[in-house]
Amino acid sequence: MPRRKQSNLKDLAKIFALIGAALLILFSVISLIGISLALPWILHGKMVIFSLSKIINNLILILIGLIIFASYDIIKISLKTKMEWPILLVFGIVALIFGGGLGALLILLAAIIDLVA
Repeated sequence: MPRRKQSNLKDLAKIFALIGAALLILFSVISLIGISLALPWILHGKMVIFSLSKIINNLILILIGLIIFASYDIIKISLKTKMEWPILLVFGIVALIFGGGLGALLILLAAIIDLVA
């Protein structure tokens, strides 16, 4: 019986991590589209450095989401990583630092659930 509970918790952590990664990618792409639409007005002002940092933050969040997808074999890229709780914890903290929001919190929640399982 305990074996099944561990498997259920691992599956729940995987689902939370994948939903968090999808939200990271989705919100970052939407933010990049918004920045590109506002770029002509930003270039006339003094907000170029701010927009460049937002672009870099969004690209880092997209990269974190893609790494999580690739490590769970959703995207067919040969990565030698296995998603365990320390890796999820680091990705969640980095995503939270770079403004990941709800996606980063779901990845952190997945790390905590994976730690318990």
